[in-house]
Amino acid sequence: MPLMSTLSNIHTFAANPFAPITVDGEHYSLIHISNNPTPAMSDYSANPSAKSPAGSHPNSPPSYYSPCRVENIFATNAHINPTTLQEIATGLVQTVKNCEEIHRFAVLAFEDKIKRLESTIEGYAETYKQAPDGYVRNTMYPNLKIPLGKGAYAEVYWVTPVHDGYIQVYGQEQGPLDTPYSLPIYAHAVYSSEPINPLPAWFHQLLVGTPAVHANFAKAAHRLDDWGIAADIVRYRKLDDNLSCINVELERLKAEAGAIQITKTICKG
Repeated sequence: MPLMSTLSNIHTFAANPFAPITVDGEHYSLIHISNNPTPAMSDYSANPSAKSPAGSHPNSPPSYYSPCRVENIFATNAHINPTTLQEIATGLVQTVKNCEEIHRFAVLAFEDKIKRLESTIEGYAETYKQAPDGYVRNTMYPNLKIPLGKGAYAEVYWVTPVHDGYIQVYGQEQGPLDTPYSLPIYAHAVYSSEPINPLPAWFHQLLVGTPAVHANFAKAAHRLDDWGIAADIVRYRKLDDNLSCINVELERLKAEAGAIQITKTICKG
């Protein structure tokens, strides 16, 4: 049963347990004092300061008696007439019924919450049995790990190439409700005893050429078995652009510094 339905139907379970009552001229009410949407028995208490509505009759039979109240009545009254005893017994029965219905309501609310939590767990427990759309099984980066924090790592199981030098990955235990990780990749290192030759001029022109030329160049690199080469091509172009911007700013600052130096020399003269 949905939680809101349970809340709206509480009065259909039993007589109103929240109605004010009068016991020996003192007014009590059973009130909900917790903001918890799933109330427990401890969330209810008798409030002696709550006054009954105007027009109530102080000498009318009480809706219920609490066990403590009954103990006080017996402790302070040695002789109780049968009519009063019947009223006390009726009040105790009503108290038990009210407690049973409140407990029943709490159990229904907890059962509803348990079902919702179980359905959430089932969703998170689902993992990818096949490669997600656009992903492939990780075979080219066996040493790539997903950092989980506190020195823990997970194996990369599914991968997909993305731009800007990163790939998106999933672990083997992840599923549709998980967010993929983004990890940087680089070209595989090549170990050789032969000397390294500088990049040919034509290759360097492809790296820093026009946007259209560079886009086609990076697209062709994505078809290689080593996605790190495409990542390094994109990374090199981005670093070159950043360096160009910094050099332009340096030239501007140098020119500004020269102008200030000339003004300073004139001022000194």
